[in-house]
Amino acid sequence: MVQTLEDTNVTLLTGNEAVANAVRLAKPQVIAAYPITPQTKIVETLSGMVASGELDCEYINVESEHSAMGAAIGASLAGVRTFTATSSHGLLYMGELVWWAGLTRIPIVMPVVNRSLNPWNIWPDHQDSMSFRDAGWIQLYAKNNQEVLDLTLCAFKIAEHHKIWMPVMVCLDGFILSHTSAQVNIPTQEQVDDFLPPFKPLAMLDSDNPFAHGSLTDSKGIWEQRMSLIDGFNNARVIIPQILREFANKFGRLSGDMIEVTGNLDDSDVGIIALGTLGEEAENSLAVLAERGIRAITIRPRIFRPFPKKELIACLKKIPKVLIIDRAVSFGNAGQIAIEVQSELFANKMEIDLHQKIMGLGGMDVTYVDIADEVEKIM
Repeated sequence: MVQTLEDTNVTLLTGNEAVANAVRLAKPQVIAAYPITPQTKIVETLSGMVASGELDCEYINVESEHSAMGAAIGASLAGVRTFTATSSHGLLYMGELVWWAGLTRIPIVMPVVNRSLNPWNIWPDHQDSMSFRDAGWIQLYAKNNQEVLDLTLCAFKIAEHHKIWMPVMVCLDGFILSHTSAQVNIPTQEQVDDFLPPFKPLAMLDSDNPFAHGSLTDSKGIWEQRMSLIDGFNNARVIIPQILREFANKFGRLSGDMIEVTGNLDDSDVGIIALGTLGEEAENSLAVLAERGIRAITIRPRIFRPFPKKELIACLKKIPKVLIIDRAVSFGNAGQIAIEVQSELFANKMEIDLHQKIMGLGGMDVTYVDIADEVEKIM
């Protein structure tokens, strides 16, 4: 049954507070945390919830992001639901263990509050999370604070599904979402408990039944492990839409799709592809483009890893021209979304008038009018 306003609490929350409230409802048993701008408010809020007794959880204050991921890995292997959060340089600092958690399939949920990397800058772009797109983590990108809360709840169910069993990043644009307040519909604990079952370990360390996990192995063992990870991502392509549909049926939000299409897909001149808040800004450009006589749609992937190949190609078959907006760069090539789209077009023997644009790096402001102007240029 879809929830009503009487069943929920609609309130103003920042994106960071939306994460913290989703985590409270998910009831992790261990949180390992280290602060970094603009993520700090997430773990600060959760620390207060634990201190007040609102959240029954072991909160581990560590000396670095590297230690935070190490503690999260250890807790998950001990058989409990585990959470951490980070941003930018903190993500880089824990990088060794981010790869360790991904390649050994540890079901940790970790929001990444997107922030630019060097030179020193605290403003948002996607270079930090995109640097780990191949690290074995599922990646979700939220467009607004409501979706931050919703995707964080879904992330726990995705990570812990026994046919997936992989870590999940929930990416939200720093300051644009993390520090900006918006109306957020918070579900009740009973509703979340009905959606998200208790943590059920697929494997856990047991002194009575010892085994090695992530130990030194030979090339055959590496190959088997990598193939297992590929299987996990292939399973995720099937299971994630099912989880999103279940969430949509219970809460009336999220469409149940790995991508969100806004506009008339069957009657459009051009499509705009973008992640996160740029995707929502692109949605707001559609009215401006309509006034200029351009029929446009937006195609916003909620999920970047695994890449929503089938869903995207189904859309691209119906539109003659596409503008891809990336908020990060794969240096020596192009933006990461553009690279992925070009690869899928080639694999499907499709030709399309494709244009790519890098926008919003280091927090540079991008408005719906800016996006409309870029679309008009390619028309």
